[in-house]
Amino acid sequence: MNPKNSINTIARKAFGHLMGCFKNKIGEAVSTNDAIKRILICRPNHRLGNLLLLSPLVQELESTFPNSEIDLLVNHSCAIQLYQNYDNVNNVIVFPKKPFKSPIKYLRALVRFRSKNYDLAINAVMESCTGRLFTSISKARFKFVGDGDADKTERHIAKQVIYSLREFLPSIGVISNDAIPPNLDLRLANEELIHGGSLVYDIVQNAHPIICLYPNATGTEKWWLNLYGYLQKVFPDVNIIEILPKENSSTIGVGVPFLYANDVRELAAIIANTDVFIGPDSGMMHLASSSLTPTIGLFSVTDMEKHKPYNEGSVAIQTHGLKINELIVLVENTLYPNIST
Repeated sequence: MNPKNSINTIARKAFGHLMGCFKNKIGEAVSTNDAIKRILICRPNHRLGNLLLLSPLVQELESTFPNSEIDLLVNHSCAIQLYQNYDNVNNVIVFPKKPFKSPIKYLRALVRFRSKNYDLAINAVMESCTGRLFTSISKARFKFVGDGDADKTERHIAKQVIYSLREFLPSIGVISNDAIPPNLDLRLANEELIHGGSLVYDIVQNAHPIICLYPNATGTEKWWLNLYGYLQKVFPDVNIIEILPKENSSTIGVGVPFLYANDVRELAAIIANTDVFIGPDSGMMHLASSSLTPTIGLFSVTDMEKHKPYNEGSVAIQTHGLKINELIVLVENTLYPNIST
């Protein structure tokens, strides 16, 4: 057996055992929701999609504790950008992705983390061993670790923590929310949307609907070329643009207009000025959903029910056995939702 695989297997088993040792902390209940002033969300992860999937939880906490300050514990500094328009988000504590390669940064983040006192600490994903660990060692009066009590009827990773938290909060004297969980939302400012719109218009030079494709990380060039050809035939008056990956190279080619931006908010503002986004389960798909653009998410490997886009007009579809004409129907229904087919 590969020594690296053996170490990983042992580590997973050890963490699995430790997970059972981390428990919710309740203590003496509060008398009002306003007693919860300082909140910590633990999501030690560096992936763009996972950081964006925190936004419904942040909105839930804003609604439940409107006078609170929220800190985020993450593994990527882009979270600072992602939540810059959330007034309740106070600090972003960034731990390095690989602590053994950046021990000084890790220790600094740990000191910063341990120097803060919280009223409530929340592990955002029950399956996260490190999330449970950081929540458990936080200096918080109340701690929501998960305790294996995640809502079994809700599988979506962004919604599950909300429903489970709502079950936990009455035990500490808090009146929980009962509204439908919020959508992902980057809260793009008007000036950001105007700027993104100008970038898109410079490419298309008209006011026709726009289909945005992100073909990176799934399928083949032939499949995407086939889809592009079908879209051109079925929607001759619709613009089609391609969002390039960070490598800044086109998958489709053949002269399709493309856009790329290094800034994640600028990229979201570009997508927000399109009418439908088509792409695989990825950080870019969640960015499209967070820009409030109707999103068609393509799934082949990952669990669709846990990660699908769910903002208005969005759908998720399995690519195994998917026929192009079935996808075309979804695009048509998304572009023209009030027209019966």
